[in-house]
Amino acid sequence: MAEFQCYQCNTKVKTGEKFTFTKKGSVHFDCFISERRREVPLEKQEKLRVFSIILDLELQLLLGHLSIKDIPEDTKEAARLKYKDIEKACGETTRLISEL
Repeated sequence: MAEFQCYQCNTKVKTGEKFTFTKKGSVHFDCFISERRREVPLEKQEKLRVFSIILDLELQLLLGHLSIKDIPEDTKEAARLKYKDIEKACGETTRLISEL
């Protein structure tokens, strides 16, 4: 499994944990949202709340996808593409949060 370093708390981030990637690197979901809560202006906090819920759900979906075992050979490519779609959605939501 892939391992990364969280730029916020400096601990290892492993596949199977909720994390995302920003321009600064890999970051735990909780570290990222905590950092953004401190930095985002008060008038944008509600947007941050909504986007953080969306990202959390997307990351949970990714983890659920990873937990699927014994995928039939004729389904593996479609499953891989669906995983990539979810990853892309996570990236877009992370970008929206980063831009607040």
